[in-house]
Amino acid sequence: MTARLLALVLLAGAALAPTSAHAYVDPGAGSLVIQGIIAAVVGVGVTLRLYWSRIRKRLTGKTSRDDESDAES
Repeated sequence: MTARLLALVLLAGAALAPTSAHAYVDPGAGSLVIQGIIAAVVGVGVTLRLYWSRIRKRLTGKTSRDDESDAES
């Protein structure tokens, strides 16, 4: 049953797929994609920086008291 459904979906997808797009992508579109990728990487970096202490505490299992005693030693 599942194989038949999969075959039907693939056949319908192949039949409905366009053969050519006839579209124009200007040079500005490439720079827009690059800017989006850079923004995503910077956004992840900023998020990690903001939540780094919480992430570290979860990964190491240390509590804030453990951190304070390490700093005093």
